[in-house]
Amino acid sequence: MIRPRSWVTPMVHGLAILVALWVAAPDSAGAASPYRGLWVGQVTLSYVNEVTIPLDESNIAIAPDPKVPTPTSDQAHIRLILHVNGAGQVSLLKDCAILAREGVALPDVGALGMVELKKKPGVLGYSEPLVNRESDFSLVTDDRLYGEFPPQPAIRIASSVFDFGDGKATEAVDAVVNAVVNSVAQSVAGSTQNFRTEAGQRTAKTAAINAGVSSGAAIIQKADAANAFHSFREQYLSSGKVTAIATAPVPTSSQEYIDANTQAIALRNSSFYSDRRGVDMLAAIVAAASSSTTPEQKTEAAQRAAAAYADLANEYQRFLAGAEFGNMIAGGADAAGTAAVAVGATIGSIRNAVNGQTNVVKARSTALSLDANNPYSDRRSAAAVETVVSNMVSVAASFLGGDTETAQAVESAAETAGRQALENSVDRFAVPQVPSGDYNDFIASTAYQSSASVAAEASAEAMVLERSVNVLANEELLRRIGLDAATDALRKVGQDAFGGAARVRQTELPMTGAFGPGQGDPRFLYDIRQGKLAPLGAAGLEGTLFLAANHVTNPFLHRRHSEHRIGLDIHRRIRLDFDGTESDPLARPGFGVDRITGTYREEIKGLHKPLGPAGEDVGLRVEGRFQLNRVSLNDALNAR
Repeated sequence: MIRPRSWVTPMVHGLAILVALWVAAPDSAGAASPYRGLWVGQVTLSYVNEVTIPLDESNIAIAPDPKVPTPTSDQAHIRLILHVNGAGQVSLLKDCAILAREGVALPDVGALGMVELKKKPGVLGYSEPLVNRESDFSLVTDDRLYGEFPPQPAIRIASSVFDFGDGKATEAVDAVVNAVVNSVAQSVAGSTQNFRTEAGQRTAKTAAINAGVSSGAAIIQKADAANAFHSFREQYLSSGKVTAIATAPVPTSSQEYIDANTQAIALRNSSFYSDRRGVDMLAAIVAAASSSTTPEQKTEAAQRAAAAYADLANEYQRFLAGAEFGNMIAGGADAAGTAAVAVGATIGSIRNAVNGQTNVVKARSTALSLDANNPYSDRRSAAAVETVVSNMVSVAASFLGGDTETAQAVESAAETAGRQALENSVDRFAVPQVPSGDYNDFIASTAYQSSASVAAEASAEAMVLERSVNVLANEELLRRIGLDAATDALRKVGQDAFGGAARVRQTELPMTGAFGPGQGDPRFLYDIRQGKLAPLGAAGLEGTLFLAANHVTNPFLHRRHSEHRIGLDIHRRIRLDFDGTESDPLARPGFGVDRITGTYREEIKGLHKPLGPAGEDVGLRVEGRFQLNRVSLNDALNAR
């Protein structure tokens, strides 16, 4: 169990500061990112764009530039939580719990009762630390996983200013509504029926409904991005076709590549989801093959790259960061230490002892199972185990022949070697963004599957009624009327597709760009304008946060207020730019804590009318400084 605050201080890598207190995918596999882990800190906002037009001393209106935040007389502070995985990809987090993977048995409360036990320090068995290394605890962002861990007084950090749902779910409903309304409007506007008669209205309405349902059904079918990608991968990037692409004299000229590329582009462009996994997977396969020499090497590298895109549950990275792999290193080191000081010890006897250790056997079995379950010829997990074990055995063997070495010294050196090998010699792979389980559940729900027929019925009814009383009604007017009707229908109790979409959960918000010193341009826009300096450069990290109108935490949603039963869609574009240069090491202000600073920028749309000249859509903009402290090197979220 994780200790209360007074026992947390010894935790590895400065975990104690948690109680006080967003990287692009690499082109190929590589060692763990030097910036991996959990980063927690604070943003101090001190610039904001002006939304009113002030008067100068001559009573003349001076319109400020809404694109440039100006200094404020006060400051606002927000907590910022980022996680960088082993491949260097960054996610913005709403909250994160630090949970010990192994607990202790609580004593029988008996007649004392919990009240009396709390008065007796140490009785509950919390006096000894249970977290000694990174692999002893998990970083958990999904509270539905808490039940998989033993009961414990855990640490949880959260930021109240960041909340978001899965915007793709709302996009799925919007896409259906737009397709349905457009088809219904075309049908009603182009109908030659006599709208002054009930028969004419019924005929026109039936035709419009059929047209709308047909268009909406096509969107609903394409909303299943998981199934579409699975079908694409099996048909166009099977294991055999990956090998054919990799071993072709010019991979991009092979027929297998041409076919797969055509279908990958179609997969990306054929629906609102814009799933680019096929395009990225194909590029990764070609890049991996191009970086190798022999046909065998090309095949192995390409298969490993493809396997990363088939690992939908991110099992490989979670295995490396999990308790089983950590226990393997600790157990193997212990066995190596004992074997190295035994009489007649050899490198062979050390290797046999390590290979026979229970935790090593268990980890090796899991690795083989993970590799076997991947549809590609993948030995990533097994290779990771062998790399780490081999390094541990070699270091332990280096002590042979010494007269004063102890088992503890050998064990410590072997464990350090194993963890360094995991960090520097075991490949990490970019994690593709896959549809969440909640998204898949939503698009399979009755509310979404029936959304086309509900929207078609409501919009056709409204449009036919308008056409019957307004002979001048054109297609655009009908479309607007139908859109309102369809939206209202899909927000009704029992058919609340928009509400269901808004409730689809997302626990991490992926960001694009690069994390690290020198990434981005940390200058304030106000300083750039005042000094007439070069324009702001490219961003370090960027991400867009979406809070749907029906989301339970939407600030404009008040279910008991007749005018606020539906909120407003809120979009927040977040940008982080880092100080320093890429060659600078991270500052280390204290034991086990890395620190990085930079400039935070955000633009919010939905809280205010668009600012700026006509034709421009400028939102509310803020800028300020941030400071992040690395509190854990754990590079995979929700690993057990």
